[in-house]
Amino acid sequence: LSVTSVMILTIFTRSLRGGNKAQIIEAIKQNGQAVLDRMDKTIRNADSIVCISSPAPSYTLALVKNGVYTRYRFISPTPPVNPTANGLIQQDTPSKQTDPATSQEETDPAFVNRICAANDPMGTPLVLTDTKAQTGVSVLNGSFTREKTAGFKDQVTIKFDVKSGVSAPAAVAGPIDPVNFQTTIQLR
Repeated sequence: LSVTSVMILTIFTRSLRGGNKAQIIEAIKQNGQAVLDRMDKTIRNADSIVCISSPAPSYTLALVKNGVYTRYRFISPTPPVNPTANGLIQQDTPSKQTDPATSQEETDPAFVNRICAANDPMGTPLVLTDTKAQTGVSVLNGSFTREKTAGFKDQVTIKFDVKSGVSAPAAVAGPIDPVNFQTTIQLR
């Protein structure tokens, strides 16, 4: 009876782990593909690429469409600072600021330099990935690359890896490798 109980318990535990592993893999794939789809639509329809931050790897991409700017940024996970913070991807719509002392709006070059700087805080960013520490996902190694070819519109290559959340149970999430997402998008 005890041998049978141990066997049943083992089978039950493995099936639960398998189900949890499948859920984690599905969450990783859904989050990664949803972000790629959103970025693809915005980049493909943009009038131009304003900038890709430098030096490499480039974590920030800014675009403009009909005078409205859109910025994407990869935020790395921060285990030393906050061990429960997942890496993520943010989006915002930056706008020119007015200098309170002179009441003058910042110039186009100053605006572009500011929004392309890695240290420029995003106003009210929209987080594009599920950031729950245990059931969400963590984005790793994100980068943007711009390719210019004479006679053609610019292309942007997006690369990032997605893994299970930083606080996901190690017994389930440990054996799951990060999933790589990559695409190249050309402006229309």
